Amino acid sequence: MEQLRNGFCPLWIKVISMKNILFFFLVLTSCKATYYSGSYGQLNQTQVVLSTSNFKHLGTFSGISSIKKMKLSIKDREGLISEARKNLLQNAKSAGVELTGSRTLVNVSVDMIQNPKRVVVTVTGDIIEFLK
Repeated sequence: MEQLRNGFCPLWIKVISMKNILFFFLVLTSCKATYYSGSYGQLNQTQVVLSTSNFKHLGTFSGISSIKKMKLSIKDREGLISEARKNLLQNAKSAGVELTGSRTLVNVSVDMIQNPKRVVVTVTGDIIEFLK
């Protein structure tokens, strides 16, 4: 301890201090924010009064689309929400449910997660069929 009081600092203390500073610098600079946004609602503005059980729930389906932000060209690409909705409909079709006749997509939620490198969009919705 006498050496520290006289202004002399052993090398091992300097090395440990530099490693700590470097570690905290890397941790603080490598942390980037991830942004989340979402919406929930109907795709169409039709309002239906459901006083009786005149519909059948066919299932809940979701679709996901993502892209790297570093992509240089977005030519010939749809929007991510459109791609995720198309993926949702493909997943429903593979489960044997298609939007035909009196079937509709309801309770649609759109979730978007962004970080500095990637954007991911998830569209989730229920498909119902009106019986009467």
